[in-house]
Amino acid sequence: MVNIDYIVKEELLRSFPVLVVSFLIIGLLNREGYIPLRMSGVFILSLFITAIHFSFMVWYRKKEQIDNNNFFVIINHILSSKSHDEKITEVYKDEETKISSSIREHMGLLLVTILLYIAYLYASLVYNMDQIYWILLLLFIGVSLSKIIYGERKANQKDPIRLLVFYVIACAFIFVRYLVLDYPILSILKGSIILGILLIFLVLGIKWLQRKQNSDN
Repeated sequence: MVNIDYIVKEELLRSFPVLVVSFLIIGLLNREGYIPLRMSGVFILSLFITAIHFSFMVWYRKKEQIDNNNFFVIINHILSSKSHDEKITEVYKDEETKISSSIREHMGLLLVTILLYIAYLYASLVYNMDQIYWILLLLFIGVSLSKIIYGERKANQKDPIRLLVFYVIACAFIFVRYLVLDYPILSILKGSIILGILLIFLVLGIKWLQRKQNSDN
């Protein structure tokens, strides 16, 4: 019986959602005429993107000896300014503990936020609720996510990775609303991608400044 490396196995499992998300995004762009492809071409391009993601993740995790398969931990490891040994012992393990502990500490608030969001979607569909309440709900979600992700520690405020986590989760709430209420999603999708790229550059800039500060010290 073939013994598959555990990193390869974990990344194979991760490849399925990557393939689905890639297929949906490329299919949406294809439907809107931005990428003129046949359905087979959409699938092949999605498969190609998934293969690149799989190859890079397996290569990087083996190279850096990352046992933890948490995606945000791996991203934080890539962007970390510390040495290899410090990354292994202090960054990716400790960072996961801090982020996950912040979420666990505020699990009740997270459940309340999700339930309130589901109630809003239900009322919007069944009772045609005035969408002015979306602004109030969006403010509540923003405050809740800030407390859930950043927690109570002041040191967490300096972690730029948490900003990316916040952004991804906030986008998920917004995308679900657009899909459920059958609003045009292409414009919000393009805007979120552009803002996401800008945030990535911002995080890279902050990490570069931290690395420069550490090297000067």
